Amino acid sequence: MENNFIALIIMASMACSPKQAVKPNGDIQTIHDNKTIEIIKDSSFTNGIQMIGANSSQPDVIGTIYPFGKTSTAPSWKIAQWASRFVMNDDKPSVHNDTVVYMNEGKRITFLKQGGSTTVGLEVKGSKEYLSPRKSNESWPHLLMEQSFADPVNLKDIKALNYAIAAKLMYAKDHLGSAFNKDLHTTQITFILSVQNTNKNSPGYRDYFWFGLPLYDYRYRDIAAYAAQDLGKEDATKKFISFVASNELFSGSMHDGNWITINKDIYPLLVSAFKLAQQRGFLKGSTIDDMGLSSTNLGWEVPGTYDSGILLKDLKLTATLK
Repeated sequence: MENNFIALIIMASMACSPKQAVKPNGDIQTIHDNKTIEIIKDSSFTNGIQMIGANSSQPDVIGTIYPFGKTSTAPSWKIAQWASRFVMNDDKPSVHNDTVVYMNEGKRITFLKQGGSTTVGLEVKGSKEYLSPRKSNESWPHLLMEQSFADPVNLKDIKALNYAIAAKLMYAKDHLGSAFNKDLHTTQITFILSVQNTNKNSPGYRDYFWFGLPLYDYRYRDIAAYAAQDLGKEDATKKFISFVASNELFSGSMHDGNWITINKDIYPLLVSAFKLAQQRGFLKGSTIDDMGLSSTNLGWEVPGTYDSGILLKDLKLTATLK
């Protein structure tokens, strides 16, 4: 895909008093008295983050970072660095004014814990990553925070799916100049869910599509809805992608450099995206009752020579069950 570029990070917490259930795989899932589920684990990044290298076809863990000290619990989060020239593994951090900083020549990741909230900063230096402007079908640097759901929540069981986040663009600097091509070049960040057929008895078992909720795109103050097949680079998934318009989620534009906040039930948008996928010829072996939430990611995808940074906090994804 040339006009949009998949991007990840989310967390969840609830105001009511939770109960915890231990799943067969050992994961702990928090279930609330009012039939709500925290879908994302470890919202404060307490248990560290596994780092993945630059090759998406070999997504091996190459190290683990612990911004708040090592614990005995396995990390729930991973950071993918696809197509990056400068790869972090188990780098040691520095601390500046209570902010924990990991950085190399091409990237900077920061963590600041204040009360019960953790603010994450993600920065990519495209001016260092690129030796020349990106060409058609070439891969691009990623800095994606991602999490897989060991026990997917089925769409048929959901009444509402509340997505909340606060985000602020720190900077976005263009180093392309006259080489800019809007169909090839941008820096962008989108919260993405992978929605997968989890029914083993379905002919479409394991088929999936990408559902995107945009935050920022260098090219556009207001990001239009987008739906197409995932193409544009060698390792593209070729699955259906459906991104909603940014004005469906928040007012204003991240181009202004102010904090934006989202607090929205995205379940109707998700159901509409599934129907659109089938109208376009995808997921023909699946029904809406077969589908579940299988993973998420949020972070930078930089198919252009840009330096860009963002702050993210108060991220939640909460399912209210029928």
